[in-house]
Amino acid sequence: MMQRRVENSKCRMAGFGLVEILIAMVLGLVLTIGMINVFLSSKQAYRTQDALSVIQENGRYVMEVLSRTIRMAGYQGCGNLAAVIPNVLANGMPGSGTYSANQAIRGYAYNGSSFSPLYGDVSSSSDDPVSVAANTDMLTVSRAELVTGCGNRLSSSMGSDSEALSINGLKSGSGACELDFTTPGNEYMLITDCETSDLFRVTDLKESGGVITIEHGAGSNSSARLSKHYATDAQVFRFIHSDFYVKNNSFGQPALFLRENGGVEQELVDGVQDLTLLYGEDTDSDLAADQYTAGPSVADWSDVTSVRITLTLASKANNITVTGGQLTQTMTATIGLRNKVP
Repeated sequence: MMQRRVENSKCRMAGFGLVEILIAMVLGLVLTIGMINVFLSSKQAYRTQDALSVIQENGRYVMEVLSRTIRMAGYQGCGNLAAVIPNVLANGMPGSGTYSANQAIRGYAYNGSSFSPLYGDVSSSSDDPVSVAANTDMLTVSRAELVTGCGNRLSSSMGSDSEALSINGLKSGSGACELDFTTPGNEYMLITDCETSDLFRVTDLKESGGVITIEHGAGSNSSARLSKHYATDAQVFRFIHSDFYVKNNSFGQPALFLRENGGVEQELVDGVQDLTLLYGEDTDSDLAADQYTAGPSVADWSDVTSVRITLTLASKANNITVTGGQLTQTMTATIGLRNKVP
């Protein structure tokens, strides 16, 4: 009796066999691999979605900036460039050096060494943007814009055609006029009364008692005399000439850059690999685009009524796609020139 109890106790205390341990290890390994795969898949999905959201955000921002600027091409207040041709007095104007219907918007193709057509229609490359990405397009838009914080009409009539302009505004403080008082020679301004307009370079800016005085002397201008002595119904605008192009930023990544009035360029957004532009030409004078043409093939820029933009954007990080490369996306939009379409 006693012997039988001892044998039963030994049987109950027996451990796992080698086969059972191996099976348990295999099952554990399978579960671990499955968990790792789920983690890696989730991480890759997150990286893809994050890269896509950044690309889409950058693309929307670029499209908004370009669309807003293109729509304003040729703007000069109450009269368009076909009806009122500005009298350009300013010396050293950016681009072509003038402002007219065929200069309000221009497109160029860059082949890695030169622009086609020539930037500003001049053979000198001294004003050309530098280090532009090869085989991309560049867009140039000229227009007038109201100056934030300043009155847009003369505060008093001019006594003569060479007298300084006066507008309401403050040099500093809350709601200050956003003119460059430090280096006023960087400012180009346009004045118009819907019958006549003059484009000049500012020679001096002063503020006293909430009134800003704008000088337009000779030297920086071909003449200090405007077309007329304007009255208080005349509007005053800042003139802006913008160049948009693709080049590598300081980190060696492609980005969209903006240069205004031939000054210091600024990076708008990174990740823009390519900018391709087609221009809608009105060939039958009905104010609608009849064909879309690349910049070098446009016959008459005054006939351009719209611009078709194609942007190619890429993620910063690699190893996003199945092949291990960057995630890319193409966006397209067609923008009408507000000052040329009905």
